[in-house]
Amino acid sequence: MSNSDTHDTSILTDDQVTFYGANGYLVVPSLFTVSACREIVGSAIRLHGLGSVAGCFEAVEESEADGDILKVYPRMMHPHRIDDVFMKHLKHPGVSRIVQALLDQEAVGIQSMFYWKPPGAMGQAFHQDSFFVQGEPDTCIAAWTALEETDEDNGGLIVVEGTQEADLLEMRPIDSDKYFSTEAVSPPVGAIQTTVRLKAGDTLFFGGHLIHGSEPNNSTDRFRQSLICHYVASNTETMSESYKPTVPLE
Repeated sequence: MSNSDTHDTSILTDDQVTFYGANGYLVVPSLFTVSACREIVGSAIRLHGLGSVAGCFEAVEESEADGDILKVYPRMMHPHRIDDVFMKHLKHPGVSRIVQALLDQEAVGIQSMFYWKPPGAMGQAFHQDSFFVQGEPDTCIAAWTALEETDEDNGGLIVVEGTQEADLLEMRPIDSDKYFSTEAVSPPVGAIQTTVRLKAGDTLFFGGHLIHGSEPNNSTDRFRQSLICHYVASNTETMSESYKPTVPLE
């Protein structure tokens, strides 16, 4: 399949394509089955039981965490490189078809992440994914899948609507105990910030320029487990080295 091939868009309705173009994001309900969500969480639990995996995560005991629960349950970076379950779902057929339909060309996977976000965990300040990917051409798309219900209470993802066409903004230092990130962008004044409510198996797609982030998990007994995968068009010539090697989706 060549980079110029037009991909099957029948998986999306005209209304979905229009919504994505106007707002910069799209929720596709129930793209992952309940059993798939459980399978992903099960693999994360198994990996977490190892305590640490070089290049992926390093966890500590709660007694050593200085009150930061994210040190006990750190995010996992690129788990697809060490685990077949994560690799399988980075290449999820439904996700792949939608990403390639939105790009209108062939895509490759460049990253997987697993977030635990337990009760009391800090959020992530506003940012744009393309700032980190540094792709040329710049075609980054995220597929953010909820593995359990997410909303305002447990720190669901916040999108700044309409910023998909924004330039990449300067990341500036922040000083806040609400976020684990130390730099952030400032959304345009008056822009609508929407917390996207998702059920287990729902997937949120958004482009690399869309400003997004999250608030802390303020619940007392709810995790916000999620799988986040990133993709770029296969004709991408350069990108940050940390996203290589890329993963063919077909």
